[in-house]
Amino acid sequence: MRRLLLSRIPRTICRRGLLPITVMFMTMGSAQAHGLIEETGRARLPVIVSGLLLAALWLAYCIGARRVRPATGRWLTFQGASLIAALTTFGSSQLWLGSGSAAHMIQHLLIMAVIAPLYALARPLPQWLAATGRTGRWFFRPLLHLSRYPIWAGGLQGAAIWFWHAPKFYNLALADPKWHFLEHAGFALGAGLFWWSVLGRHSATALPALLFTFMHMGMLGALLTFAQTPLYDDRLDLQDQQLAGLIMWVPGGLPYLIAGAWCGLRWFRQLTLRSE
Repeated sequence: MRRLLLSRIPRTICRRGLLPITVMFMTMGSAQAHGLIEETGRARLPVIVSGLLLAALWLAYCIGARRVRPATGRWLTFQGASLIAALTTFGSSQLWLGSGSAAHMIQHLLIMAVIAPLYALARPLPQWLAATGRTGRWFFRPLLHLSRYPIWAGGLQGAAIWFWHAPKFYNLALADPKWHFLEHAGFALGAGLFWWSVLGRHSATALPALLFTFMHMGMLGALLTFAQTPLYDDRLDLQDQQLAGLIMWVPGGLPYLIAGAWCGLRWFRQLTLRSE
């Protein structure tokens, strides 16, 4: 009886539960995310595109879950990640984070160090492929090939992080919603590929990739913390920028340290089993 009830949870919530909540967050975000409440016309287009992409991923998973039923834990992880993604992407800046470098840093870290690893742990690829068929296979094939190499995946994520935190491009994303959309898309794609690579494969290179990411993110955080002048145009507040650097430096590195410890333990167990 318990298994029967658990098996009905995904279908019931996909029909009645999360869809209204997701639509609500998309509606709030179209008006308020990143200060777009004053914008009209084309300025809101990136927000609408973001909402459609997130809704498409969620809907494809729900359709695929009816064909290839996921484990309950993975299903719950995916739904939780989707809710956090909706909050972070559409409701965070104006509703509960405020504005400024520290607020944007929290948002970036939620995308890269919370939402992306949760999606990777949910292992949604069988459901997405079941829903999208050949189109999904064509899209995911090069990403899956690249995910075999955690160091390369970590390098691509690192390039996205440093590129979009360079003052010129960070300020460009603040000024233009289209560039802001590309910024978040780059973070999400790079982090998703990275976490899929390090969490989904029993590879000896996963641990060095995590340590490399932890080190260069800490370096960027330190640069922002010890900079003597404001680098970004969101508030031109040196203390706010220093807080953003500390957020990236300390709490932002914890997920990578935890994942590194887990990968190291897994690697050690593999070596122990081989030696016996």
